[in-house]
Amino acid sequence: MQGDRYQHLFSWYVLLWLLDEDCPFASAFVEHPEAGAADDVTLHARPGVTGASRYMQVKWHVDHRALYTLEGLTETVGRGQSLLQKLFVSWKTLRGQGPVEVWLVSNWPAAPELGRYLQGRDCSLTEDFFVAAPAGALKVARTRWLEHLGVEWDVLRAFCADLRFRLGLASMVELEERVDERMRMHGLRQGPAPRAIALDGIREWIETGGQAKRLDRAKLQMFIRDRGLLESKTDTPGVGLWIHGWARRQWREPPAVELDWTSHFDRDTRAVPTEAVCRERLLPELREARRRLASRPAESVIDFRGKVPLSVSLAVGTCFPEVAGARFRVEQATRGETMLWRSDAKPTQRQLHGTEHESAPDAMDLLVVFQLTGDAGPDVERFVASHSRRFRAVLVLEPDGGPHDGAVGSDGDAVAFAVLARERIRQARVRWRTSTTHLIPYAPAGCCLFLGQRLNAMGPVVAYERTAAGGYAPFMTIETG
Repeated sequence: MQGDRYQHLFSWYVLLWLLDEDCPFASAFVEHPEAGAADDVTLHARPGVTGASRYMQVKWHVDHRALYTLEGLTETVGRGQSLLQKLFVSWKTLRGQGPVEVWLVSNWPAAPELGRYLQGRDCSLTEDFFVAAPAGALKVARTRWLEHLGVEWDVLRAFCADLRFRLGLASMVELEERVDERMRMHGLRQGPAPRAIALDGIREWIETGGQAKRLDRAKLQMFIRDRGLLESKTDTPGVGLWIHGWARRQWREPPAVELDWTSHFDRDTRAVPTEAVCRERLLPELREARRRLASRPAESVIDFRGKVPLSVSLAVGTCFPEVAGARFRVEQATRGETMLWRSDAKPTQRQLHGTEHESAPDAMDLLVVFQLTGDAGPDVERFVASHSRRFRAVLVLEPDGGPHDGAVGSDGDAVAFAVLARERIRQARVRWRTSTTHLIPYAPAGCCLFLGQRLNAMGPVVAYERTAAGGYAPFMTIETG
């Protein structure tokens, strides 16, 4: 597994080169289908550009017990081919396509007997390797290579001229640092979570196969945008709205409006205010905040900050609907990384799957379970069983690939799920002819905020919170018109 991770890290590092305006390569492949052993990552020269395409084999070693030697390149295991034979077969296959370079990339360094013939400038063999009458160790090695490959000197010379040895490459940690630096250079997010997204993409391309493994600049840019790898831009002016719920925090820029509701919430016991308190105090304060923010510049966004229950995020969204022109920028913690999500991000192509069933034919209410980051199934089953005559139908919404902690990878994903959820809920309300919607959220707070913005003209929506005992209880009723 470490070998695959090292290979994919190096592949991502190489692929990012395609983002350069002056990159000499037009496209790349991960695990090229026709490159034999030199298939791990390949770069293909632009038409009309002087230069060779590169075909690379990446080899990872867990320790440094050995070095690459002239003789070691011809060693075989059982009846298998040696590393030199594999690279030679790849070269013979590829050379008919135009100028090529066949690269061996590894964290193992070269032994002095091989290293003395490697140029530091471009990893190629030096002119000394090609002397007409070699002596000593070089003579023995060249004779061995000729016999091992079964070729004449002119063929071996042509092959060796196209060989590149990038040996003693960085450790795993150093390669991660180099990847981060290249991502930073291109305005991308850095760190474990963005790297994991990139490596997941490489694995998906390989698993899908065919043209999915071929990348060019446009396709790479689309992947970066769709997976939320671009660094968040903060140059849009923002107007701060802080709401303190579970805990009180401070952020750098002072807010235009600050609401302190901490006296009504207790994180340890998951105690929340009664519906009467929500209706008579909290929601009116939220509407007053909307009035105070109404004079904000048209181009600004609302910088929403606060540690609040998911239902409060929903309520904030419904109070500042998308149709009224409200745009949010909100902090969202995702797999140990805090990002700024925007409600006007371009939706990705992610899909939201819905399953629904009838519960009580005579009831008038619809229960919606919006589960993206975890499976609420067992708790919901107990909840429905305890309200056996309450709901006409139950609609469960979850992302493609199922709910898990990394299911929502970007604000584009969050917007896509919010838009799709609104449509699914609307269709279910019409199909089952329900009046009130009961919503159990199990999703990132930012996604709940974006969903709330789109729940207009849905009638009353009762938002639920998880209790300390593991069940669900109604928290507040939101009027969406």
